[in-house]
Amino acid sequence: MADAALIPEDLEPSERGTLTGQGGFKLAYARWNHPAPKGRVVIIHGYGEHGERYRHTAKWLHDLGWAVSSMDQRGFGRSEGPRGDANGIRPFAEDLALFLRQERRADADRAGAPPRVVDGVPMPPLPVLPQIVLAHSFGGLVALLTLLWHQDTLDGLILSSPAVALRQGTRALQILGHLLYWIAPHLRLNIGGDKSKVCSDPVLVQRYWADPLCHKWATPAFSAALAEGRRELMPYGAELSRPMLLLEAGEDTVVDPHKSEALWSAVEPGLLERHLLPGFCHEIFHDRRRAEAQALVEPWLETRFRQFRGNDRPSSATLEGQRNFA
Repeated sequence: MADAALIPEDLEPSERGTLTGQGGFKLAYARWNHPAPKGRVVIIHGYGEHGERYRHTAKWLHDLGWAVSSMDQRGFGRSEGPRGDANGIRPFAEDLALFLRQERRADADRAGAPPRVVDGVPMPPLPVLPQIVLAHSFGGLVALLTLLWHQDTLDGLILSSPAVALRQGTRALQILGHLLYWIAPHLRLNIGGDKSKVCSDPVLVQRYWADPLCHKWATPAFSAALAEGRRELMPYGAELSRPMLLLEAGEDTVVDPHKSEALWSAVEPGLLERHLLPGFCHEIFHDRRRAEAQALVEPWLETRFRQFRGNDRPSSATLEGQRNFA
């Protein structure tokens, strides 16, 4: 298949906002609203980037009939928090669950879905649209943990090179990392690197280096949070209870797909669709050949739309009956 166009076609967000995450950090988000959406795709970025780096991805999804949202994780993009730092992995997953619940409520409000009362306790409306998370690398690890701990927040996962098993540096570098964690866990280090080895589209590489919202800072505590996330996740493949589309890059210099077999082999049959993309670099949706990955996503998304059984928009008669019953 031919390479993607040299200049990716972007779509600016319809709106931007913030919500308050764990620890009081303001988390920035963006929405690409759709007048008649099939559902919502929530984009969760990887390390060193932010949600609006995926404006071209948002346009593609929007053109397919989906509303799109993105959230900048703490310490990245427009969100608050020390750059590339962490106090464990759980705050990232709790932030994402909070955002997903917000987007669920926003879609329910737009559809006019009534709130529920269960055993006298007010509850949010049932979902009115399928909510799918498209997550890359570090964002993929966070999204998998969110599914594990808060499965009610999403209806499916599209995973681009999830950071389940990273390629290891030399033994000396691993020892140095452990020492730094004990001596100066929040010391910021510029890890640099050749962006062209993880992103094959030169236009998107250029945009990355010119983007003041992208950075290459990381602390030993951030590395420790990644390791913690993998330990939390790996034994529980059987608990991942939503449909997943897993896209792995054949030329990935960051993630080692072969070292995550124990996780994926434990997933319930029928829930996981897995593709290894030969010749792709780590950033699959920023690859020059991303149209090939998009061609795998499109029928999978259409299946999620057709199989969704949520809370249909209530009729006026239904609403009146609920008022009378109350």
